[in-house]
Amino acid sequence: MLVSPRTSTAGPATHRLRVPVLTLLLMLLPSLLALSTASPTAAAEERVAKRALAHRVELGAWVEGMTAEPSRLVDFEQLVRHRTGIASYYWGYGDVFPGETELAFADGGRREVLLSWDMGPTRFTDWTDGSEDAYLDQLVEAALAYPYDVHVRPWPEMNGDWVSFQPTRTGDRVHGGTYREFKLAWRYVVRYFRDRGADNVKWVFNPTVDVYAETTTVADIWPGRRYVDVLGLDGFNWGRDSSWGRWKSFERIMAPQYRRLTALHPTAPVWVCEVASKEPKVDDGAPVDRDSSKARWIKQALSTTRFPRMTALIWFQEERERDWRVESSRASLRAFRRHL
Repeated sequence: MLVSPRTSTAGPATHRLRVPVLTLLLMLLPSLLALSTASPTAAAEERVAKRALAHRVELGAWVEGMTAEPSRLVDFEQLVRHRTGIASYYWGYGDVFPGETELAFADGGRREVLLSWDMGPTRFTDWTDGSEDAYLDQLVEAALAYPYDVHVRPWPEMNGDWVSFQPTRTGDRVHGGTYREFKLAWRYVVRYFRDRGADNVKWVFNPTVDVYAETTTVADIWPGRRYVDVLGLDGFNWGRDSSWGRWKSFERIMAPQYRRLTALHPTAPVWVCEVASKEPKVDDGAPVDRDSSKARWIKQALSTTRFPRMTALIWFQEERERDWRVESSRASLRAFRRHL
């Protein structure tokens, strides 16, 4: 076959170009393979981590008195100029839920409901030996009649040394028990709902952020990933005083326990179930601290990119041990509005 001069000239030139291209592909092969085998979860977390917290979490709130007066949550929304996606409030031992209150807050399924469940004057073994089965039957019946999911955090802040139900090695707390008894009680309650078809109850394992020596290490009481749907954290900036130490940023407060929790479950979302900061310019149980700023604290919290698995942030809107309210100063309210 005759080859034209143009074709015969192009052939060797094309061959010469193939060598560096092939070499380049061989050099890039390890990186290409790494990309192709990268964990989808890790890649998603990396993308999320580039976004500020305020732009990727659902805002929720507990507003003092809202259980009896749901309009208080609406007042909060108007105050911060932002709709809440989660209503958070508290039920005690003997209360039966979910019911009419949850239906009102759910707003036709447009809002999640997060319930803190005080297990009352019981020990962990009271749940596993069947003593509370009649009560659980009432709760299961209510859950089966409820049309939406409901998130429940039993034994909230169970790791804290200030609660009577703290699981300890010796089981010496009046309403507590040992590490093993806690895990068995948690699993028993969760299985009780699930075995009866109440899968719309989602279980939130919710310690406080505290990790000092007297608290319970969460790994010692972890019931297992099959029994937990959401990882919860409660954390507050108590301010600078002799009891609580120094002023702490949101990141400093959350990071240690966040690491411990997320190590226990590789995929469960993290909800900040209670969070707020004191107002440093006011003597509300801690001395006035003119060097700190709640507005700056809020800005830094809502701007952080450190916690990629955080998907909810529930503000504790109450003047209690400290003035936790977002409107404790004009500056803090402006910061909350602006950075949402």
